[in-house]
Amino acid sequence: MKKQVKKKVVNKVNEQKEQKTTEKLYEKNKENILEAKKIIEEQKKKIKSERASIKKKRFKQFKKTKFGKALGKVCFLFSDEKDTYSFSEVMSVTIVSLLLGAFACFCVFVILSGGRNYFKMSKKFDKFYDVYDVITSNYNGNVDEDKLIEAAINGMVKSVGDAYTNYNDVEQTDEFNQLVNGTYEGIGCTISQTEEAVVVIDVYPNSPADKAGLKPNDIMVSVDDKNALELGTEKIANYIRYEATGEIEIVVKRDDEEKTFTLSRGKVETPTVSSEIFEKNDKKIGYLNISIFSAVTAKQFKNKLEALEKEEIDALVIDVRDNNGGYLASVTDIASLLLPRGKAIYQIQSGNKKKITKDKTVEKREYPIAVITNNGSASASEILAAVVKESYDNGYVVGTKTFGKGTVQQVKKLPDGSMIKYTVENWLTPNGNWINEKGIDPTDKIELDQEYFDNPSTETDNQLQKALELVSE
Repeated sequence: MKKQVKKKVVNKVNEQKEQKTTEKLYEKNKENILEAKKIIEEQKKKIKSERASIKKKRFKQFKKTKFGKALGKVCFLFSDEKDTYSFSEVMSVTIVSLLLGAFACFCVFVILSGGRNYFKMSKKFDKFYDVYDVITSNYNGNVDEDKLIEAAINGMVKSVGDAYTNYNDVEQTDEFNQLVNGTYEGIGCTISQTEEAVVVIDVYPNSPADKAGLKPNDIMVSVDDKNALELGTEKIANYIRYEATGEIEIVVKRDDEEKTFTLSRGKVETPTVSSEIFEKNDKKIGYLNISIFSAVTAKQFKNKLEALEKEEIDALVIDVRDNNGGYLASVTDIASLLLPRGKAIYQIQSGNKKKITKDKTVEKREYPIAVITNNGSASASEILAAVVKESYDNGYVVGTKTFGKGTVQQVKKLPDGSMIKYTVENWLTPNGNWINEKGIDPTDKIELDQEYFDNPSTETDNQLQKALELVSE
């Protein structure tokens, strides 16, 4: 303790000595320091003066040019030094102001239009405007002007002659977005109608319907005192999604007893991946069914796959039968879970240029994988089938030839909420094959037996059974 105190005292004494030494040096050189500061300030003033002189000289030279002389006259007209103006001067000022205003308007127009030549486009639309004016002004009957525009846009897009380039109105766009985004505002259940009843088929996990207590096989009696059977499934769905305000009261019949549930709409995530475990040849085989490649599918696939792997599966079967595709990014993420880093997922062809998309992740699988396909497997489903067939070392494609859609579309949202979807590129398989209108041939072709159609079950699904057999060998 004494040593620490002694050390602190010594340090303080040294600091005081250093401070006194610094003060002495400053007093000794004070005059030199002040002189140096004075010289620096003088040099700064000199540099500033020289810069001003150079600017003045350049301005004088500019004033002697033709443009400088003209600009000088205009500035003089607007200055306070001039009290009266001749007619020619007033006209000159007016013309200059109009030209400047027109130039400014043109610049704003170009920026807002994104560089499009609307003057040229307007000439092309003269015929359209004439027809529209004749119909709306002279037709002997009622004309829905909005329908005319919708039909014209739809016809223009259809004339391209591409089945995948199309126009969707506001309602169709809303349905499309709900489908591919994988989320919507609702209660989270699916219903089906027979001649006798409206039945709850499925209830989505963690949805408002699930939290309220609705269950599959519940018979829907009424929705907010409206008879469910009279409404029908479509009107029930539209009422719940768009018309109902606040809480919704649903009455169902369960085991011959009526139950009333009160619930509110909420954000619902649509399940797009289901899972199961099969046993074949003393091996555990994971099974994943993908209904669509929406924005939430890759996340759901990863979660389901990891849950299966916790059960120590030996192989995997992925079912994409009747899956007509979805987001390219979604299937890319799923393929990246399976392939080793650097393996090709697909190629994109735009004109004469090709770009290969490869797996960039460290995650991979090595157990046998089979993809089950049929003629309803299209687009993103075909990409996944091609990945397992051409890039995965231990993969099979089982079933029948796929649909054959080898193009990529982009979406343009329009201001009123509608959209157009249009083809921009072709996609090729990892080996560079374009399967458009050709489809992908399975490694193991097998037609679905009539027995399955007569009595649908996993046991009568001979395509599934073949896939289980292949991956369990």
